[in-house]
Amino acid sequence: MADKQDVLPINRAFVCGRLNLIRKQLDLKLQRSEIRKKQVVAKKNIPEIMRDKISSFLMGSDQIFVAYSGGLDSHVLLHLLAQIRKVQPKLKLTAIHVNHNLSANAKKWNQHCKKVCKGLRVECVIKNVDATIKIKGHSPEEIARKLRYESFAEILPKNALLLTAHQANDQAETLLLQMFRGAGPKGLAAISTKVKFAKGWLVRPILDFSREELLQYAIEYKLKWIEDESNTNLKFDRNLIRHKLMPAVKKQWPGIIATLNRVSRHCAEASELLEDLAAEDLSKIIGANKKTLNLTSLKELTVIRQHNVLRFWLHSLQLSTPSEAKLNEIIRTIVNSRSDATPQVKWHGAEIRRFQDHLYAMSPLLSHNNKIVLRWDLNKPLKLPNDLGVLQVKIAPKFKATIATKTFTVQFRQGGEKLKLAKRQGTHQLKKLMQEWRVPPWLRDRIPLVYCGAKIVAVIGYYSVSDLQFQIRGLSV
Repeated sequence: MADKQDVLPINRAFVCGRLNLIRKQLDLKLQRSEIRKKQVVAKKNIPEIMRDKISSFLMGSDQIFVAYSGGLDSHVLLHLLAQIRKVQPKLKLTAIHVNHNLSANAKKWNQHCKKVCKGLRVECVIKNVDATIKIKGHSPEEIARKLRYESFAEILPKNALLLTAHQANDQAETLLLQMFRGAGPKGLAAISTKVKFAKGWLVRPILDFSREELLQYAIEYKLKWIEDESNTNLKFDRNLIRHKLMPAVKKQWPGIIATLNRVSRHCAEASELLEDLAAEDLSKIIGANKKTLNLTSLKELTVIRQHNVLRFWLHSLQLSTPSEAKLNEIIRTIVNSRSDATPQVKWHGAEIRRFQDHLYAMSPLLSHNNKIVLRWDLNKPLKLPNDLGVLQVKIAPKFKATIATKTFTVQFRQGGEKLKLAKRQGTHQLKKLMQEWRVPPWLRDRIPLVYCGAKIVAVIGYYSVSDLQFQIRGLSV
């Protein structure tokens, strides 16, 4: 009988042999799968595949708008849609060309776009914007993009589709840009295929196709397009990646575009899972309104989940996402502060404050003059200064005849105000009532007070006399 030392090498050799056989079988299956894919692609040429892909996004909508710059990518997309319309004649195509007034060739581009659209029998809308303006904290690229999409939003009808010509190279470049900025899974998911936009939807139907495939199509159909000189300016980060970094990377890894697109898809899946978790957490810690969180419940989460739910919450409020350093500062100086403290953390476009056991998120508060006095005709809405909202009132029928003889003003707390509440004896200091109502300190001199003569008849959101029902719309805080 062989001892154990003799048997062990034989078993190892057997296992290795079986593993090699399995590996060869898997390789063979993979090769056959690739051959089948190539055979399918061979039956359909690239233009057919592109048309099929785009058509799959057009289901349920006949109003199609195309973001048309006049460049290669958007020209190919517009041409493909014109081809699709031949078999789907109900499609109503409109091209939107935004003139940013940044190039000396802008007027020529306008004419080129009109000419191409006329040849394709597509309506062309030219929108002029001034992208030369300076906005603190925003790059020229960001400003141009913001103005461009604002133009698209103005034009897009309800339930219509806005198609943009982002392609696989754009996706890869965006992923790298986000990586260099230190983005998380949501940022690394890069460009989404379809998202809600304005009154309709924003769709990127050729995201799976490379710039080389679009060029091949353009050459085959003898398309003529414009070249924006800014696309070669290396002071822009994307151009540096496109013209310097990517060519060097492609020499070593020819399939890098497809690989980076796959990374984006993986990140999109991870981001979706994180958002599902955040939504579940948020439902358990949301405060009395969507702009507040219960701190006791938030502290029960791990720090990682606190970060995750805070990002999700702020995004749901359409506030900018804080950096990792700011998130850590929020946890350290606000979440873990004393209950009687009123700390705050600010970053571009947003701020978070604490009051008692709740976290408050908001746009940065504008400076406010609490000494202002506004005369108010109750028959009309009153717009308040400093983004504080619009006041309106519902008047009891029995009181309508008497308001014409009264003078109403809107003022703000100065200190020392008193009012008498129904079912409570005596008068009460407004300062103490605001403490009782748990009004956050930063709001106390911003809450509109409605006076009839010298008497307070309403503290908006907290108290009003029975004959008048006040409402405020669009209060930013």
